[in-house]
Amino acid sequence: MNILIPQNIFSAIFALSLPENVQSNIVVKESSLIGRELELSDNSIGLMPSCDLIDHRDLFVSSKAGISFDGELSNTYFYFVPEQTVFNKIFLRGDISKNEVLLSKILFAEKFSSEVEFLIDTEPLKLGERNYIIAGNENLSPEYLKTRLSFSDEMADLLNSPYTNFLLVSRNERMLKEFDSMLGSLDSIIEDNINKILGRITLENSVADYIRENLNTVYYEITENETDSLKELIKLLYYHGFVDDMFDIKFV
Repeated sequence: MNILIPQNIFSAIFALSLPENVQSNIVVKESSLIGRELELSDNSIGLMPSCDLIDHRDLFVSSKAGISFDGELSNTYFYFVPEQTVFNKIFLRGDISKNEVLLSKILFAEKFSSEVEFLIDTEPLKLGERNYIIAGNENLSPEYLKTRLSFSDEMADLLNSPYTNFLLVSRNERMLKEFDSMLGSLDSIIEDNINKILGRITLENSVADYIRENLNTVYYEITENETDSLKELIKLLYYHGFVDDMFDIKFV
């Protein structure tokens, strides 16, 4: 069994909280590729960006584990030019998925009444000169901690519930159920072992402290709050024209 995860600090924490006998099965992939690979394999499970359900509706979704946020901690952050009130162009960096592109369009339409152009950024970072959306581990630089806006916090505010960023999914329903059954209470396991887990990841001390201090804004267990929020997220995608029809999520 392969366990596919995106390359970010929160999926790394998830992976290091799993039973040791399955940690050797971890495979790190770009988040945008995980859904497609899971569609082609009966021997894989993975953490897939939630908006990828649009294209992978037949995958089974764990009702026990995922990664959700409702505060300062986030896999994705906005970095805006100071004192800017009109947004035209946003540059995308890092491990970008449908979540960043589609949900950002919704956020700007709902909160700023703005329609923005998104551009993939391949140049050196120019904070203070350009507006950015950065996904993944580039956000772990200590100097960025006080100059950004949490994407997840904005989405949680819009949904009025936690924003589920990554879903644990598989094409193989039986295998996903078996995997779920060996998971303990993930939030408690991670909270109790966070120092040990972070000690296995190369981080600046200030970043590790920041994660510890805000750990209560990230959730690895799926509850009714997260399932309801995910359904609301699909409704938002539908109302804004990114989905042609509503569909049921195949929770197991």
